[in-house]
Amino acid sequence: MKLGFSADDLRSKEQFFKRLGEITVAKIPQNISLKEITSHPWSNPTKYEHFRAAFEALGFRRAGTFVGSPQGWVVEFWLSGEPGLFAKISDSKACGVYSEVTVMNRDGVLVSFENTEECGLKHREPDTWVHCGRVTPAHLIERALPHRQPNAKQLNLDECVNAYVQSVNENLTWRRGVGITATEAREALRRRKKRAFA
Repeated sequence: MKLGFSADDLRSKEQFFKRLGEITVAKIPQNISLKEITSHPWSNPTKYEHFRAAFEALGFRRAGTFVGSPQGWVVEFWLSGEPGLFAKISDSKACGVYSEVTVMNRDGVLVSFENTEECGLKHREPDTWVHCGRVTPAHLIERALPHRQPNAKQLNLDECVNAYVQSVNENLTWRRGVGITATEAREALRRRKKRAFA
């Protein structure tokens, strides 16, 4: 009840998941911002070191680490010598430490590939997040490169950070508008429980 459920919400599974979707959407922030930090105690240092070493071996260089507000997740940006390509190592309460490779073309559209499991929620287009499962950064790059347009440009840190923040904020606005259906809420909860016991 403290979460916002009423007795009526608990009388059927359909009503429960419908209400869960509404409660979740109500907690979505209006927007996020990133603040640069000098260091972060990664929740899984071994996994972070694995991703760090992999990106360095693939020719990426660490460019900056930021904490996201208001949720308090951390994202570290890695720049590539390849035009239109950058990577991130993130740390959040929901997913722990994971990596992501993103293509950004001149039209500003982002296509990102994460080594996370499916979340059960639909995603906004044209920006796209693809859950690739527990794969290596090299595999993420293989998935990302075919989505890069021929005219992609070399990216700097400010461009990557600004594009990421804009994409996340546009996604938050979209999600508040479309809501979360009972089916999505049920599937997202099922997948979260599965991850917790994996």
